[in-house]
Amino acid sequence: MNNKIKLMSIGKKKQKVENLKSWSKTVERYAPDRYDLLAGAGEKDSLKKVEEFQPEIVLLLSVAEDGNLKNGLRLVKEIKRLSPRTEIFVVFDMLDDEEEVFDEYAGGGAYKCYTSPASMDALFHDMYVALNKE
Repeated sequence: MNNKIKLMSIGKKKQKVENLKSWSKTVERYAPDRYDLLAGAGEKDSLKKVEEFQPEIVLLLSVAEDGNLKNGLRLVKEIKRLSPRTEIFVVFDMLDDEEEVFDEYAGGGAYKCYTSPASMDALFHDMYVALNKE
């Protein structure tokens, strides 16, 4: 039986092989043998995978990339609807009203928000805490 935690990263488009390998190495460095990695590309693919795999953690990447924060918030709410137990971490590129946006996303179901570049130490610590592993 596999006891690894399902960690799904969601981006706007399919990640390149090199980026997936780099992310896999990063995850292994910070949390060796703890996570099974999944990746979603775009809203339709990502929501289908969330519903199918019910990941414990979703890492939603570069939400403000296109400047439309409402689309990202809608995606957070839909992920929570499809998989209520999933903890969602959101990484924004740049924000003007950071605290206000973070509060809005938390109200929509996000566990924690960061601006890029996010500290990997903080991210992995927060993911660990979110699943009550500490």
